[in-house]
Amino acid sequence: MKRCMFADFTFKIPFEERIRLIKENGFDGVMLGFSDGLKYTQYDIVRNFGLEIENVHSQFDRMNALWTICPESEYILQRTLECVRVCGENGIKTMICHPTDGLVPPEVSRFGVENFAKIIQCGEENGVDIAFENIQLPQFLDVLFDKFGSLDNVKFCYDTGHENCFSKHTDCLTKFGSKLACLHIHDNDGNTDGHMIPFDGNLNFEKFLRKLKNLDHQPPLSLELYMSKSTMYRNAAPDSFVRRAAEAAKQLEKLYDSI
Repeated sequence: MKRCMFADFTFKIPFEERIRLIKENGFDGVMLGFSDGLKYTQYDIVRNFGLEIENVHSQFDRMNALWTICPESEYILQRTLECVRVCGENGIKTMICHPTDGLVPPEVSRFGVENFAKIIQCGEENGVDIAFENIQLPQFLDVLFDKFGSLDNVKFCYDTGHENCFSKHTDCLTKFGSKLACLHIHDNDGNTDGHMIPFDGNLNFEKFLRKLKNLDHQPPLSLELYMSKSTMYRNAAPDSFVRRAAEAAKQLEKLYDSI
């Protein structure tokens, strides 16, 4: 299986240095963010290192504004549509999108459904799949997949850590597995969203990999890690962090092959 890593695992070092570390540690590709400073230029940098771009993650703060009419609603919509268009212009097949933001749910509304319809339509026009991710409130995936799940460019991004700390009693991977396009693999202690290196927390990766293996499609093993979200890595150097991440990715692949 191919192995990928999130490029924004730290901001302690420049983007190009992060990409170099990911490449030197044997990863096949990267997942990218959509920060203002890099959203137009990061693609050539990655490809010049010989890495694939697995997907781009749209900005996800204030996403509840897509469900509730407020002064920020149009800005958040246009920001997301821009990400879709930039993905299309740069040959990125998949954009990851959060359905909501935070632990307080907005009301499901016609306004929200119409906004997400615009995002999906923009994806279709630009050759981009929209992968909705399980986050704090996975019930919003039901809303979106019930409404749009029959569309070819509506996909699912499964996040291991989010389910482990936000929704332990759900099984989004099985429920939406037929639409699976990408993975966010990371660990935590079951209480906080630590985005830790796999096997540093308490997540049952064997159980996850068994479910994954039962699906018709297995995307790359993609690690979405942050050095800053766990005190475990407070004193870690970026190069040692990426090296440990690469070792964990290989361990995941070995475990997957043994199942």
